[in-house]
Amino acid sequence: MSETIIIALASAGSALAGALIQAAVANHRHHFDEALIIQQSIEDNQLLWLWNRELVDHIYRGAPPPPPPPPTGLFDSAQHGRNSNNDQHT
Repeated sequence: MSETIIIALASAGSALAGALIQAAVANHRHHFDEALIIQQSIEDNQLLWLWNRELVDHIYRGAPPPPPPPPTGLFDSAQHGRNSNNDQHT
């Protein structure tokens, strides 16, 4: 009888430890994803600022069309997988 109780307690403890480890890993992955999104947003914001500055200078100087093109990599954020994980963050 005591062997059965010991086995049951060990199994319950192992299941609880596994659940805690899985939750910790998922939490770490979620924070890593958030940090990556924030970093990509900052890079996009810097590129948008640069392009905005170029457009303002273009208009201020009275330069004819076409306006300056956007910086390389400005609209590539969708390729980084930013919007592909929306269902995981609900």
